[in-house]
Amino acid sequence: MKFFCSAILIVLSISTSLSQSEGEFSHLSFDSINDTIHKYSYTDVDRTITAANAYILKSQRENDLINEWVGLNAIAVSYYHNRMFKESSEQSEKNMHFAQKHNLREQEMESLAYLSDLQLVVSDVSTQLEYYEDLLQLAETYKSNFYKQIAYNKIASVLDVSGDTRKAINIRKKSLDFFENKTVDSTFTQKSINSKIAMISFYLSNSYLELEKVDSAKLYVDKIKQFSEKDLDTCYMAFSYAAEAEIAYTEKRFKEAKKLYHKYFDVCPTEYDLIKINYAYLIGKIELAEGNYHLSSEILQKGLDDYNVTSVEEGFMKDYYEKLAEAYKQTGNFERASFYFEKYLTSKEKQTELKDSAKKSLLENEREAFRNEVNSLITEKENKQSYLNYLMLSASLVILILLFVLLRFYKNKKANEFKFEQLLAKIEAAKQSDEIIDTKDEDLEEKNSNDVPEDIKQHILDGLKKLEKQEYFLKQECSSYNVAKKIGTNTSYLSKVINSHYGKNFNTYINDLRINYAILRLKNDVIFRSYSIQSIAEEVGYKSADSFTKYFKKDTGLNPSFYIKEIKNIA
Repeated sequence: MKFFCSAILIVLSISTSLSQSEGEFSHLSFDSINDTIHKYSYTDVDRTITAANAYILKSQRENDLINEWVGLNAIAVSYYHNRMFKESSEQSEKNMHFAQKHNLREQEMESLAYLSDLQLVVSDVSTQLEYYEDLLQLAETYKSNFYKQIAYNKIASVLDVSGDTRKAINIRKKSLDFFENKTVDSTFTQKSINSKIAMISFYLSNSYLELEKVDSAKLYVDKIKQFSEKDLDTCYMAFSYAAEAEIAYTEKRFKEAKKLYHKYFDVCPTEYDLIKINYAYLIGKIELAEGNYHLSSEILQKGLDDYNVTSVEEGFMKDYYEKLAEAYKQTGNFERASFYFEKYLTSKEKQTELKDSAKKSLLENEREAFRNEVNSLITEKENKQSYLNYLMLSASLVILILLFVLLRFYKNKKANEFKFEQLLAKIEAAKQSDEIIDTKDEDLEEKNSNDVPEDIKQHILDGLKKLEKQEYFLKQECSSYNVAKKIGTNTSYLSKVINSHYGKNFNTYINDLRINYAILRLKNDVIFRSYSIQSIAEEVGYKSADSFTKYFKKDTGLNPSFYIKEIKNIA
């Protein structure tokens, strides 16, 4: 009991002194408080929050809503700098609601942009893409070209992650064209325009390297090099060195790449631990490529030890673990090599979210191949011929399976293409969306609605049309009870009217509306087509991808994924 009371006194003492500290601190200038925020943002969350709260307190005293948001945002940024991603996401959401409540449009878009970036860590790529699309829509609503371009470039980053590099390139080229033709105004200084050109050119250079088009990558490096350091905002010159270094590394000019990487980090030094581990990775991979295996493993291991990877970051460490595993393998430290190769595989599995059993089988083959290689090095037994035979047998089996799958695939594809053409014809012929899919049920609960008064029947039909216009059927809460409640009737009358008027039961009526909506939106909305099937399902009112796929195929004869692919081919 004595200990408990003492603990409470300590907590109260800390709270009081912190409050006083914030109160006294809040009488300084905004610039002075901001200096403290920047000083501790990467290293001390508690001090940063104390300074940020003082900033907020000063803003509230002065009725300065924009600076109050700045203080709130400083907390989210510090959480991020210290890799407290969940806390950063929660704080960013609060910041966005604060901006919405006080009609701070630019701050609302900034909060949403920050919140969107965090979804890759705290949620998934699909959710992240949805947030980016929200940002794009908000930018269009507020007529903000700046945030529209931010949204486009962030969507391009998601496309890069998904492997659709060419589409990402096309988006970035349009964005680059926008900034190259942008005139200076109150939003954009010449420096900020140049900096955006440098940043987008850097990403384009990387994308072309991903496609192994080195000459194209060099063209975009030249775009960055046209600027001097005074033409760009702080640190943006680093993009030039980073892009040149990647090209030099690709062309195996390792000494030059190393010098350029050092320049890259010297131009904009930082204590941010994420930058430090990136530096360790880049220098470590060059030492590995040059055959300096011991030095490479030391650099990579120290970078990893200093960083302390969190569980949510494991999915982003694939390349790092692969290089470290290879460095240890070449030094003969097979135990460490195996350990990091396993971490590489786990990271790879998380990153790509493998769902397909065939891909998992290939992953296991890769793991087995590595184990065989390590075991052969340890035991110094040369089993190359038997290993080759094993690979040939595996390849033969894979080829046989592929042939069988291909035969079935082409047969199904032909049938599906015919169904797709029929569906397109229905879409073209339909005057209204509800004419595309119009299912009739043979077994109806209530075929006759004569006992429903005519005025009530008309009221129900008018209410249904109104809810259709409001797209209430897209909500997962859409049930006969809720629909009846919204219209102002009972479920019995509602069921009878739908049965007799539409020739279908309530569930069929709602499913037809949802599938017709999905068919048309997938045909007309490019971004909607990039959603995962789960996200599309939730968007149109289903709780699971399986339910959506079941009803979509029942009504059209096609899987949603096939329909989306074919629509893309004709779009």
